[in-house]
Amino acid sequence: MTIDDQKALLDRPVGVDDEESMTNSKHIRVGKLALASLLLACFLANADESFILTTGSDVAAALEAPDYTSWLITSYNLGYTTALPLHGQACDLAGPKKAILIALVLYGFGCILTGISGSIHLALAGRVISGIGGSGMVELVSVLVNEMGSFHQVAVLRSYVTTSSIIGITCGAPLGALLTTSLGWQWAFLIHAPFAILCIAVISLSLKIKKPQSIVSTGQTYGSIDTTKDAGATLKTKSFDIAGLALLMTAIVCLLGLIQVVPAQDMENKSTALVTLGIAFLALFGAFFINEVYVATNPLIHMYLLKPHKLGLIYAAQVLIGVTNSAVRPLEFYQRHSLNGILTLACS
Repeated sequence: MTIDDQKALLDRPVGVDDEESMTNSKHIRVGKLALASLLLACFLANADESFILTTGSDVAAALEAPDYTSWLITSYNLGYTTALPLHGQACDLAGPKKAILIALVLYGFGCILTGISGSIHLALAGRVISGIGGSGMVELVSVLVNEMGSFHQVAVLRSYVTTSSIIGITCGAPLGALLTTSLGWQWAFLIHAPFAILCIAVISLSLKIKKPQSIVSTGQTYGSIDTTKDAGATLKTKSFDIAGLALLMTAIVCLLGLIQVVPAQDMENKSTALVTLGIAFLALFGAFFINEVYVATNPLIHMYLLKPHKLGLIYAAQVLIGVTNSAVRPLEFYQRHSLNGILTLACS
């Protein structure tokens, strides 16, 4: 190669794709231990969703509240669902590293609280807290992975996350049965805490995040980002939508209560409870929608993203996938009860 050829290569302007790839690769410095810890966190959160299917009946029976078995299953999903927007805002305000560390602390604390609980209400509170942490462990791992490298590297890393999630969902129920049988239901929950602490320690020490620099100068447009509207403007600290979070969580609680009341047999004042919970759910959800669209300065959910030409169709597909998974997972729970009944009749 001649000197002129070398000079031409050195003087070649960096394209947008190259500069974007280099910028993204400098956002996060991650080692193998940090990546393994992130995947372990994702595994724990997904395993906990099916874990309770084989341990819930033992927990409810030990706490003398067999009617609350279904609530042990849904309480984790309650915390998981309501906290998803919460972690998104926490990531914007504090950064993904601090946000996932907080999620791991909440998850570990919830598992400990469930393991040491002496009443069903304390166990339910622990499951809700675990769900709040578990949702952050799944969501924020995806955020961190998306910032770890270039576009082509992210595709490989995302496959690791998907694999760990599938393994967690698949192995959660068998692990729950194994741990409950060998160690007891208390230790089946308490044993999660050391793994959460391990993830906290490794991520704290080995995950280094640098603040990314925008490659789009002010006054230009890049894709759907128009920086001309923010030219000369100062960045304001985002406020947290506490009202929206409270309305959303209360509305979901009313919906879950309504679902529990509908199949209830011989329940006093069932019609009154149905009407009350139904009206409360509609009113709270309507108030949440109004708050997100017209009141909140930094809403939990940006409603304009739900339009079909935005991300609405993708979100609709995610809802259908979630409904399908939720419909299939409890079958194992009912199959276990049916099998126990058959074995009892055969032995008698």
